[in-house]
Amino acid sequence: MATSTDSDDRNLVQRIDAWLNEDVSPRRALGAYLVLGLYFSFLLLPVIYMVIVTFTTQEFLFSPELVPSPSDFTLRNYEIVLSRGDFRTYFVNSMIVATSTTLLVLTVGVLAGYSMSRFDYPGRNGLLYAFLSTQMLPIVLILIPFYLLMFSLNLVDSLLGLVIAHSVIGIPLGTWLLKGYIDDIPESLDEAAKMDGCSHLSILRRVIVPLSMPGIAVAGFYTFILSWNDYLLVSVLSQTAMTRTLPFGLQLFQAQNTVAWNLLLTAAVITMAPVILLFAVAQRWVVEGLASGGLKGS
Repeated sequence: MATSTDSDDRNLVQRIDAWLNEDVSPRRALGAYLVLGLYFSFLLLPVIYMVIVTFTTQEFLFSPELVPSPSDFTLRNYEIVLSRGDFRTYFVNSMIVATSTTLLVLTVGVLAGYSMSRFDYPGRNGLLYAFLSTQMLPIVLILIPFYLLMFSLNLVDSLLGLVIAHSVIGIPLGTWLLKGYIDDIPESLDEAAKMDGCSHLSILRRVIVPLSMPGIAVAGFYTFILSWNDYLLVSVLSQTAMTRTLPFGLQLFQAQNTVAWNLLLTAAVITMAPVILLFAVAQRWVVEGLASGGLKGS
């Protein structure tokens, strides 16, 4: 639930501290922090080292030294990558496609999730299971039919075609996530709103959406990553540089027999930066949604 309690307002670190302070001895608490430190070091050190390398010269990358000296640091890699016109185009395309897909999936997902959670109509359960079954099909199986359908609609090599393709993949799981979260909201709140004269759309806007923000954040974050990282659908539906997205941008720094590793790593850091920034902005809602049932479905 999205009720504002004191415990809900605490972040993950504060919750761990509270748990450790409750009934755990200092030795056990130290052991827990040590295990967490080793785990996150193993997980994050390669990423941190990759980021550091992007600020160094290519000579350091191929040197036996593990730690760069102050003279090795430079912003030249970022200047080269950001000066590539195709890379900038791919970045803008990714932002347009991922943002549009997320907005479309959330709009349809909230309406469909509310409908399936609050109304009983023929075929509702069948539609839910049909949504779930689409997640079991590998995307590669639908590539050719999807391409033929987009070709007949004249949407091949267009950003709109990519938005529709990614939305078709994201809407089923987004609807399941949001339905499960809306199910946890007491229907008595709907009844109270009706007594105040609210219509169904007004209840959705004033009651359901505010209380479902953690679930909406989880669905939106999942959809944005799905669209942002997609390579397979873009490789089929995009025909020119004007509609390609950032996963293609990483290929700009690879030749037939050589790879510009410093530039490739820099492009990878720029590619993952928006996702990290998005999570930093929405992490409170995302963590709360994952912890309180946003993934359980119904």
